[in-house]
Amino acid sequence: VSLLLSQLMTPLLSPLGISLLLWIAAAVLYRMRRHRWALRCVVVGAAVVLLFSNPIVADAMLGSLENDYPTRPTDGYPMADMIVVLGGVTGPLLPPRQHVEAMSGIDRLIEGIRLLRLHKARAMLVTGGVGGTTAVTEAERLRDLALEYGVRERQILVEMEARNTHQNAVYVRQRLEQLEMGRVLLVTSASHMWRAAACFRKQGLQVIPVPADIEVVPRPFGLARFLPHADAMTYSSRAFKEYVGYAVYWARNWV
Repeated sequence: VSLLLSQLMTPLLSPLGISLLLWIAAAVLYRMRRHRWALRCVVVGAAVVLLFSNPIVADAMLGSLENDYPTRPTDGYPMADMIVVLGGVTGPLLPPRQHVEAMSGIDRLIEGIRLLRLHKARAMLVTGGVGGTTAVTEAERLRDLALEYGVRERQILVEMEARNTHQNAVYVRQRLEQLEMGRVLLVTSASHMWRAAACFRKQGLQVIPVPADIEVVPRPFGLARFLPHADAMTYSSRAFKEYVGYAVYWARNWV
């Protein structure tokens, strides 16, 4: 039930979702002949869209999350018991696709493979359960991609039950306890690392953050930086999701 509520609420607790709620409120108020308040809701909803689709605002929001943990060359990370790669970065094998689809954030898996090839740990654990319209888990799709790109089968483990970041941490900790391990190189998107590292530390694991999938980089400053852009709205929405997610996790004592 909590997972379903999360899936329903997440789109609404985003810039576009907030604007939609304001415009629905405007329609209701207009039908109630509260025309002045209806107009205010319309204007505020439009202002929310314009504000959070601004590249400067979006970069500031997402960058504030991506800067939580410094990046370093892959060979600069210390040794650990296990490399842990969080899922949520592939698309299922559905027609007309002929292969598992690598989506935004696949840098997580690539960085995990780099760490493995540099012998930063003996094995890599990929985690992620079923989502969407297929019975094939995210962890299985990540494993298949890793095997396709040269990882040996004995070097990769899968955790196929987790449906969110909290469960990633819980089930990975249980798996590592069986192996008498506790020090992990945690690989996830830089903007997600704040919440992910907190979840894994809450489970008593020693975490070495390895941020990947970095979106905010220096860009030329010009007129285009002040104009609304769809990518900027995407960045703002991702930042909203992380801030709201951390607040919910904190309230539930998961971080």
